[in-house]
Amino acid sequence: MSVDESFLKEEMRCGFLVTEKRKKIWRTGLELLQKFDEVCKKYNLKYFVEYGTLLGAVRHQGFIPWDDDIDLVMFRDDYMKLQEIGPLEFQEPYFFQNTYTDLVVWGFCKLRDDRTTGIEFTDMNPDFHQGIFLDVNALDDVPDGKNFSQNILQVQREVWQTVANSVNMRYYLSEGVQFQVESDILMDLLNLPVRERYRQFELLALSHFGTSEKVNFLVSEICKRSISCRREWYEDIVYLPFEHMTVPAPAGYDEILKTRYGDYHKPVQGGSTHQNTFFDPDTPYRYYMEHPEKIQDYTI
Repeated sequence: MSVDESFLKEEMRCGFLVTEKRKKIWRTGLELLQKFDEVCKKYNLKYFVEYGTLLGAVRHQGFIPWDDDIDLVMFRDDYMKLQEIGPLEFQEPYFFQNTYTDLVVWGFCKLRDDRTTGIEFTDMNPDFHQGIFLDVNALDDVPDGKNFSQNILQVQREVWQTVANSVNMRYYLSEGVQFQVESDILMDLLNLPVRERYRQFELLALSHFGTSEKVNFLVSEICKRSISCRREWYEDIVYLPFEHMTVPAPAGYDEILKTRYGDYHKPVQGGSTHQNTFFDPDTPYRYYMEHPEKIQDYTI
């Protein structure tokens, strides 16, 4: 994507100074989004902007001035297809990152640009990719008080714990704690490699896809960190302006934003969810992996 150099000039937005460095991070995010969009169109995969990116598209026609990344979401079935094609379609300088490509236990995936730096974890192996990124979450079925029960969610929670909290799960099982899932099944899962445990968790989520009137990000639902939304709000796509491009948004974006943020029309300046990330849009992260002493406060 060709971005006019004038885009990189610092400016005031909503009383917030958007620096040239932040603009460069935004430019990388937009380039990642364009590449992601090309692959999704090639394979007929449906996705939406979400969280702060959706809010920015609706309220600012672009980034929230103090934000620094792009958040996307896909229904579970398309998300599973993305994980199959991602490692093949996203080649250097891009890197498709999830539990299967970099050994990290996340409930989502990232698309990164290896020519840049977006270091979230300073203690990671140097081979762990840490370029600037966009996040992609799966939308899963969650309890709706009708078709999808809390019992199903509890089973998913216990399977997730074999992935994210295996030491504690082994301890509880050794102490005879009773779970909804049979102890033998949980122990069999714990004896699998972590990637296979995670695969079983995802297959369990996929097996319940399309059964509920509500959807959410499953790990967030399990950990009670976010509020579910109605599936119908995501059924159709509308395209909204976002900086120098248009982005696909769920047609029910007003209901979604009200559910997530309440009165979302009034900007409330706050920190980004990645405000502790070390960003450098001009230098590959591998340089900092080799020279960790160079990692310092990097004002954007």
